Amino acid sequence: MAYVIERLFWAQRGMTVALVVSAEIIYAVTTIILEVPSGILADKLGRKKLLIIGAFFSLAEMIIIFYAHNFFAFGLAVFLAGIKNACASGSMEALIYDSLKESKKEQGFEGVYGRVNALDTAAASIAALSGGVLAHFIGLEINYIISIFSKAMVFVLLFFIKEPGYKAIKTENDRIKLKDYLIEGSKFFKNSKIILNYCMIGCILSACWNYVDEFWQLLALEINVPVFLFGAVSIGYSVFSIPGNLFADKIKNLISYEKFFMLSPFVYALGFILIGISKSYWTFIPMTFLGIWKGILEPILKGCIHHNTDSSVRATVESFLSLIMRFFSIAVGLIFSFFADKNIFFGYISLGVICLIYGLKNFSAKKQIKIKT
Repeated sequence: MAYVIERLFWAQRGMTVALVVSAEIIYAVTTIILEVPSGILADKLGRKKLLIIGAFFSLAEMIIIFYAHNFFAFGLAVFLAGIKNACASGSMEALIYDSLKESKKEQGFEGVYGRVNALDTAAASIAALSGGVLAHFIGLEINYIISIFSKAMVFVLLFFIKEPGYKAIKTENDRIKLKDYLIEGSKFFKNSKIILNYCMIGCILSACWNYVDEFWQLLALEINVPVFLFGAVSIGYSVFSIPGNLFADKIKNLISYEKFFMLSPFVYALGFILIGISKSYWTFIPMTFLGIWKGILEPILKGCIHHNTDSSVRATVESFLSLIMRFFSIAVGLIFSFFADKNIFFGYISLGVICLIYGLKNFSAKKQIKIKT
């Protein structure tokens, strides 16, 4: 619930826009630096341990923010948030897949992962609605108090999760070093060109979608959506990812990985271009459709990776993927900001052009390589 009124709470404690941006830079740098090392540690020490460590830092982050009144305190909090995010990245997906594999149900990973995402979206929507009401009638602090207790509950409950068994990396002298995981994780992408291509498609499309999340408010203002409806818009386009999440495993059985990933850039290209040229409430139709497709894309991409990844480097590979996506997000952001500064609609058209160019490039370089589905 704290995230619903985060900017208001921070402003009350003296955090200007410039200071918030500075804090976000601390978060981004921390996450990028620790992304891959945390994935390696998850594979080396155990995914459950990394999730517990991440939950501890998440709880500490929330407590610090509740008592924060200066930039140093907020900076420390977002630094811990960066550590938390890095610890969780890859660990949860790896734990889910290996748990299913232990029960010989790994082919249902897309469905389970999709339902996890659907629950996440539903919970965020409930938090947004109830958090706004509580903050209005009781005050902003109540949201942080509830969030502190909920994060404390998560921290305790994680100790009761069962860690599934998985293979460890084998070395000649049985002394496993962090660099061994780094080498093995990079080998996955080097030796699996077709999966690397799918990952690149997923990363580029996810990077483009980030700018729907970040700047839809400016788009809404341009088409004269009243500010009091912003909450409904925020929940609306997020909720539409739930159908995609729930039916991702069914879609996987209807279309091959090759056809799905070949088609996805063109779907995103059409969606972003329609968002950019609509300039009216009609813009929410392509935005909704992209939300549904995004809900399908993420579980299928994760399933494609995990079905073809050795359990010994599962979290490491996930962290590599997350790191690649962050770099793509920076590159896409520079292009988007150049055009969006002139006109927000041009910004979204530029995202469509990026997806179209990559889709055409991918289509022209297509190779008939089959992988396990």
